[in-house]
Amino acid sequence: MKKTALILAGVLVPLLLAEVVLRLVGYGMVRPELRFDTVTRSGLESGRLVSDNDLFWRDPGGPPSATEQTMRLIRVGDAVPPRNGKFRIIVLGDSCSRLSVRGWPYSVLLEQALDPRRVEVFNASVPGYTTQQGLTWLREQLLDWQPDLVVVYFGWNDHWRSTGLTDRQYATVLSPAHLRLATLLSRRREPPPLRVPLADFRDNLRAMAETLARRGARALFLTAPAHLVPENVGRLRQDGYLLPGDDAGVLHREYAQAVRELEGVSGARVYDAAELFSAVNDPQILLHRDGIHPTDVGHTVLAAVLGDAIVHDDLGDPRPPSDPVALALSVTAQQLAAAGLWAEALQRYERAVALAPAERGPRLGLAWLLATCPADTLRDGPHALQVLAPLADQEAADPQFQDVRAAVLAEAGRFQEAAAAAQQALDLLGEQSGGASTFAAGVRERQALYASGRPYRVASAAER
Repeated sequence: MKKTALILAGVLVPLLLAEVVLRLVGYGMVRPELRFDTVTRSGLESGRLVSDNDLFWRDPGGPPSATEQTMRLIRVGDAVPPRNGKFRIIVLGDSCSRLSVRGWPYSVLLEQALDPRRVEVFNASVPGYTTQQGLTWLREQLLDWQPDLVVVYFGWNDHWRSTGLTDRQYATVLSPAHLRLATLLSRRREPPPLRVPLADFRDNLRAMAETLARRGARALFLTAPAHLVPENVGRLRQDGYLLPGDDAGVLHREYAQAVRELEGVSGARVYDAAELFSAVNDPQILLHRDGIHPTDVGHTVLAAVLGDAIVHDDLGDPRPPSDPVALALSVTAQQLAAAGLWAEALQRYERAVALAPAERGPRLGLAWLLATCPADTLRDGPHALQVLAPLADQEAADPQFQDVRAAVLAEAGRFQEAAAAAQQALDLLGEQSGGASTFAAGVRERQALYASGRPYRVASAAER
């Protein structure tokens, strides 16, 4: 018996020591198991992200930066702020919801669009995350934030190839009860599986909807916009995200369709951002060269269309919602005009008016640009008057309409009428307690121009 015990000890002790060593060196933590995007990899290497047993990786925590504070970024372990009577939204996703270049991601712009006095939008997005990680984080922490609505935007990292384990299998491997020796000795699957196979993807999203519904919250799922050209696909294959035989377009469409099928599940809604971006048909403007991540304009468009949907579906605005494609085109036109791309902006406004001729936004934007564009060859006062005409009765008491009308009349050389229209705008602003606003100050400046017989011109990009 003693001899048997010594033999067992001679076998078990080295195995135990090997297990301890593997845990101490972090074997099995992230790097041996998964391929993930450049942002995630560089974040782990630089310390901007750290390994995590439950979520694979996460933000390191610590005092938030000014940028993180403005983003209302949620990190693992952050204290839950008290409810203050505002409608609380959490954006849950990956780098598509987290990263922008010069502007803010759509979560910040969404809060601004919905009015920060009554709505707060927090961002719980981490580069490289899949629905497996998002579901785990939702259950372990985010439910404690008592959101009214969770905007869920996944769909890329889920259908990239791993190096041997799916995310669900990897979560099992990271369990404290799982032996790292088993990981060391196990054979990798060939070919490597997708990080989150389609069946797991469906299960994860459905579990999110059901989990939120049990807490009295709702889920709003987004399909992920895409524009994958051969150059993008070749790079993805080169970096190991796809195998040579993988059809990236088919894969992505299958995962997008799985999102669409969630409409109505446990009260969940689906916003088909992929279809919207395709209908707008401006991939070079709305998406980065990788065909995956929204540009600053793309983030602005997402904030506008989501804000319009949330205002009507969640905040009870009785006015009819905007046509989403026309709204997206108008927002794109605004961004192009701000960059001095006047002809491109006019083209988008014209498309928006043609799509939604009864809506005020596209008509006001088009008429304003036709009247105030600094490019002489693009201004067209008579056309601007025609564009505004259908709004004359229903928008007469709107100060913005009167301000645009004044600029159009001035471009047509009708300066006395222009000054009178500007005064109407100021009177309306005074009645609405907006007479001391920045907008009112701008109207007064323009009115002075009209009174002196001069039209108004927006500043060119070089003059700003």
